[in-house]
Amino acid sequence: MHKHKNTTTRQEPTLVGTKRCLELIFEDEASRPGLRTFLEWKSKGYVPFIKVGKRIFYRVDHVRTALEKRFTINSID
Repeated sequence: MHKHKNTTTRQEPTLVGTKRCLELIFEDEASRPGLRTFLEWKSKGYVPFIKVGKRIFYRVDHVRTALEKRFTINSID
């Protein structure tokens, strides 16, 4: 019998649409930016996306990382 050392399951990244991406990143609807704002961030290059034909998809982990890099303000010690 063959044993595998790595028992963790690898989950492939999921591509989601614009509205779903906003819902997953900003869970609280009251603090979620508007769709127009998010699309403006995309057009300015703040948010990475994948275009397949005319459709736009996002990898939530990449978008979250990009927004954290762009909008995080570090305190001065």
